[in-house]
Amino acid sequence: MVLQYFYSNQADEFTFIRVPKRILTENIFSEVSIQAKLLYGLFLDRLSMVEKNHWTDEEGRVYIIYPLLEIEGDLNISRRKALVCMNELENAGLLEKKSRGHGMPSLLYIKSLERESA
Repeated sequence: MVLQYFYSNQADEFTFIRVPKRILTENIFSEVSIQAKLLYGLFLDRLSMVEKNHWTDEEGRVYIIYPLLEIEGDLNISRRKALVCMNELENAGLLEKKSRGHGMPSLLYIKSLERESA
């Protein structure tokens, strides 16, 4: 495959996924794989859809809806690997899932890396 050079103002034509530096550098996240960390970045990106879709619960907490099939496609990974990545994020305290049943995708509560003040 031969890739092309960027020309003129083409360099700003892409959107980017931001992954917080803390999730990459802090020891408490050392057991989280790079793929799971990238998925966390995708989750943060999806937060931009919260207001438009009214994704808030009765307590005012925001959640996202990100069907497993979309995660598989966006990261080009198998269903099993997508589930493993989500479990890693759950185990690290970065994700909380709320099942809705009836074949509907779970509500995903993405946890902030900001520490709570006492």
